[in-house]
Amino acid sequence: MFLICGEALFDLFGEAGSGDSVSFDARIGGSPFNVAMGLARLEEDAGFFGGISRDALGERLVQKFRSEGVSERYILRTDYLTTLSLVQKDEHGSPAYTFYGENAADRMVTVDDLPQFDEPPLFLHIGSYTALVEPVSAAFRALIERERDHTLVSFDPNIRPTVVPDMALWRRNTESLVPLTDVVKVSDEDLALIAPGEPVETIARAWLGMGASLVIVTRGGDGATAFAEGIEVSRPGIKVTVEDTVGAGDTFQAALLAGLKHLGATDRDALAALDAGQLNRLLDFAVGAAAITCSRRGADLPRRSELEKEWSALK
Repeated sequence: MFLICGEALFDLFGEAGSGDSVSFDARIGGSPFNVAMGLARLEEDAGFFGGISRDALGERLVQKFRSEGVSERYILRTDYLTTLSLVQKDEHGSPAYTFYGENAADRMVTVDDLPQFDEPPLFLHIGSYTALVEPVSAAFRALIERERDHTLVSFDPNIRPTVVPDMALWRRNTESLVPLTDVVKVSDEDLALIAPGEPVETIARAWLGMGASLVIVTRGGDGATAFAEGIEVSRPGIKVTVEDTVGAGDTFQAALLAGLKHLGATDRDALAALDAGQLNRLLDFAVGAAAITCSRRGADLPRRSELEKEWSALK
């Protein structure tokens, strides 16, 4: 199982109406939520660990997981409210987020809430603001430290300045998690926020030196680059008519994890043994998946049937 840890929330897409009115299109979201859903749509065994409210919106979140085939076994239901994220897009379709989530269900997870497993997950994935804000970040770190001897760990910093504006804190937290992580996926936009002016290659190589086996930097429409010991490969983006980019990074993440399993990289030795050709195909698969999401409104991640050609070419 892929166990995805983090937030589940509602994105509110605002549209100015007549006069003083603003209308909102509410969509289920949250980066880890999307990753779990993306893996299920790729026909992988995916579960979610995180706090989800017992309020009406929380019920919708659980129902969505149920309909998508994501395991509910490790969901923590609480009486805290559901986080709301106000999404505003720029002229290029890139989203900016404002979060309403102090003391919300996704943040109020503690070490005492950690699940026990009959069998360890294949991958633990964490990311976004629940990897930073307390008490949930301490809980996730404790889970990683407990499980990492027999589980691969994936991390996407997914910087959210409107949750925590202190970029130095984001950087310290990211660099404290990298030594516990096997696979780091990060966008060039996030790196520009936490390490302005530093070359991407320098940061990626530093993270490899800290203990990560694979660092992948995404560059939006320009594709992605993978860094491993002695390897650096890049693949271009795929041109599509962009509706918006909401969920594109999460789609890439889900495809990346599914692709690693498909390549047999399910332990640290196999992960370290991936060659340049395999990494090129892995990037092509993840970039192709993300391009489909960009062509649709919101985090509407692709299903396996939409990627059969790319999936077959992966191995």
